[in-house]
Amino acid sequence: MSIDFFEILGNISSFIILVPLLLSVLKFKSLNKIQLRLGYLLLVTLIVEFISNVLWYQKINNLPVYHFFTVIQFLLIVNIYKRALSQTFSKYFFTSLGIGFMVFAVVNIMFFQDLFTFNSNATTLMGAIVIFLSLSYFYALLKEVKYSALETNPMFWINSGFLIYFSSNLILFYINNSMFKGSTEASYLVWGLHAVINIVLTIFYTVAIWVKPKKETSENNDFLIE
Repeated sequence: MSIDFFEILGNISSFIILVPLLLSVLKFKSLNKIQLRLGYLLLVTLIVEFISNVLWYQKINNLPVYHFFTVIQFLLIVNIYKRALSQTFSKYFFTSLGIGFMVFAVVNIMFFQDLFTFNSNATTLMGAIVIFLSLSYFYALLKEVKYSALETNPMFWINSGFLIYFSSNLILFYINNSMFKGSTEASYLVWGLHAVINIVLTIFYTVAIWVKPKKETSENNDFLIE
């Protein structure tokens, strides 16, 4: 496959996020709190993708952008799970996760991977934590004795997308710096695969925004619907 094909695939992967973002704007008044939090993540992701692509085409290293984005992305994802898993973990647990990850990211920049190096350490840690939260959410669903319509539950789709995305990319994030140096055929192939997985994640985002969840009678039962 040609390099042009992978560049086109990468562009599609970057800007297909416009689909769920525009949908969230159209459905803004009917979105629940989980969907709104996903909307914030979509908006930040689009801004970062736009900036990184502009820098890339100007031959400027765009990796510093991803160092900051990794932290912001993690905090936004934790904010989603903070509501969805409110009955499983305390708010102090999520606060500790956020603070701990920010400290780790700063230490990683200062001593291990500077702003102009791919932050594989931080992205690997983020992937591992999100996988843990995703599995925790599915476990919480299994423990719930009350039947719920998962196909109309936005968090179910978000969580499924996170699990597929971060599970698929965990090894890629970790080995990127050591195995793939520069623009080689192997690196284009791997990042092409990453682009495909990212498109799959965006499809899950779109479904999560599209569905209309049933309202719970109890506000405390957040992890099922909200």
